[in-house]
Amino acid sequence: MHVGVIPDITLFIQLAIFLVFMFIMKKIYFDPYLQAMDEREETVKKLLKEAEENHKKTEEILKKVDEIIAKTRAETQKIMEQYHHETNEMVSSILKKAQNEAEEMIEDAKKEVERVVEIEKKTMDKIIEKLALEIVNKILPKEKAA
Repeated sequence: MHVGVIPDITLFIQLAIFLVFMFIMKKIYFDPYLQAMDEREETVKKLLKEAEENHKKTEEILKKVDEIIAKTRAETQKIMEQYHHETNEMVSSILKKAQNEAEEMIEDAKKEVERVVEIEKKTMDKIIEKLALEIVNKILPKEKAA
């Protein structure tokens, strides 16, 4: 018989204090931390998607540049054949003049293609630099806060 034994309720009090402590920690620390992590993950996913889209755009631009180069080569080849045919019918002095004109056109076409490629590269470098700065600016402030 357990007459006169008082039940020990300290275990229940400690359990209640622990549960209150866990609830407060969840509201103050865990929920904001998890929310910040989710936001960071979404931001990174968004930036990666944007970077992938920009990469695809870059690939498309490079493909167009390659097409322009191929078209320019085909056009210059056609022009050279035309000049060659015409020069066969003319005297040697006119032949030399026509060849010089064809070479100038090829050089101009190459310079134009190089100029277009350089402009596109600079544009892509600026876009990539801007995206990198945005990623760094979005990631670094969150690391300081955490």
